[in-house]
Amino acid sequence: MGYFTFKVRKYVSKQRKYSLAVPVLLLLSSTVVFVVGYLWASMDAMQTTRRSTPTLIPSPSPTPRPLFVDTFVDNSKGWYINDGSGYTRILGTDGLTLAVINHKELTESLPTNATFDDFVLTATFTLRQADENDSVGLYVRGDSNLDHDYRVEVFGDNRYAVSKQFLDSDNNFASTFLAPPTYTTLLKPLGQPNTLAVTMKGASLRLFINNRAVYAVTDTDYTHGQIALFVENGTTSDGVTATFSRVTVYPALS
Repeated sequence: MGYFTFKVRKYVSKQRKYSLAVPVLLLLSSTVVFVVGYLWASMDAMQTTRRSTPTLIPSPSPTPRPLFVDTFVDNSKGWYINDGSGYTRILGTDGLTLAVINHKELTESLPTNATFDDFVLTATFTLRQADENDSVGLYVRGDSNLDHDYRVEVFGDNRYAVSKQFLDSDNNFASTFLAPPTYTTLLKPLGQPNTLAVTMKGASLRLFINNRAVYAVTDTDYTHGQIALFVENGTTSDGVTATFSRVTVYPALS
């Protein structure tokens, strides 16, 4: 806020000995204090309002033709559906369900040979069973084995995280958080649908949860690759189950 300077000049005769000037100065000083305090309070309230209003996910206008879309009414896209020891992939009336009970990770790559560089990815899912160490999420710009990729995940206790995965100098799998596990009230609890959106444009990754921006980062390591869904069963629960009801990939916004 600007700096206020008030100069008060008043001719006061020697006979009055400043008896009139003193009350006037006191009145003006009180007024200045009141006005400055009011303006500071107003500015602070405006800043608080701005800080507490999340950014809406940008919407293409007009909406371009999607690069990939599935609402899971059938398996015309060719998802890999099967059961195995400790895991299940099922496509039913409510969507694609991924479940794991063996404290491992189950991935499901988008059934396409295309790789994606710049895009807007949205995925709606319902986390049905999970604790704080179980998660569901997305891989983006992944290599063929998902050894190098960006990973976006949501945990069973309403936290989200963004990480980068890679092989170290000894060819061992490694991972580092770009955004550590962070609690947010934007995530709905178990049994209710949530929508993740990831925008990739050049080196920029932006994450939205239920149409609200929560995180942005710049990283130049991975420029293109596959997209995959996943669930991961941590060490402290009997299993994790999540159902995806819609996945859409659009070209990146210009």
